[in-house]
Amino acid sequence: MSISTFRSGVAASASALVLAASAHAAGVSITNNAVANQTDVTGGLVALDLSGLIPGLTTVNSLTSNFSTGGFSGSMTATVFANQGAPGSGLSDLVIVYEFVGNGPTGLDKFTFGLDTGLNLDFSDLLSATQGSIGDLTTLGQVAPAVELFDNSLIPQNDTLVFDFLAAGDQLGGPGLTESFGWYIRTNGSVAINIIDVEVVDFGGAVFQTLAIVSNPGQPDLNVPGPGSATLLIGGLGLLARRRR
Repeated sequence: MSISTFRSGVAASASALVLAASAHAAGVSITNNAVANQTDVTGGLVALDLSGLIPGLTTVNSLTSNFSTGGFSGSMTATVFANQGAPGSGLSDLVIVYEFVGNGPTGLDKFTFGLDTGLNLDFSDLLSATQGSIGDLTTLGQVAPAVELFDNSLIPQNDTLVFDFLAAGDQLGGPGLTESFGWYIRTNGSVAINIIDVEVVDFGGAVFQTLAIVSNPGQPDLNVPGPGSATLLIGGLGLLARRRR
């Protein structure tokens, strides 16, 4: 089952304020360490089962969200791989693969991960991770967006990771055109993953959810042994299990 979440009106206005504030924050351009195929970064890894930690997943290691407005529609799938099949001691290599899809009728300008509603991205973990585009998940001819990570702690607002297709001169999708774009984030096991909000914009905006590396007080890193049945609460409300992060 996929998650489809659209928030209009007040939510869109609130997220617009966040984006305006982010424009005054310090942005770091992310180097695109491009790979030709997904297997170039996931080869030798297996699906990381997060179903005991994060409710509402599409599969045990992925979340697919659909979004739409009167002007556009599309989807995003985030899939998590690691050197072992479950969180815990020994987890040392982790990859999140994102597939962005724009169905038109208008092209998509920008995706902003980590709006000021819910959990905050982990700026330092994302900054130290290796990131890049994935050729076999990207429509031939689609230009990679400009990707920037913003430290918004002084505003204060949530940190954001921005994929700006318009700034790169090539929107995602368009009239009669469906396009996809693949991106990966590779890091070690000393990170926490949870559900965050993402805003996608063209002339209007939609908000949906995806998986990302987060800084959630009390949530343990994935390589920390803990109860396998503990369920994380989404939206920064805390956890039911004991956690140390």
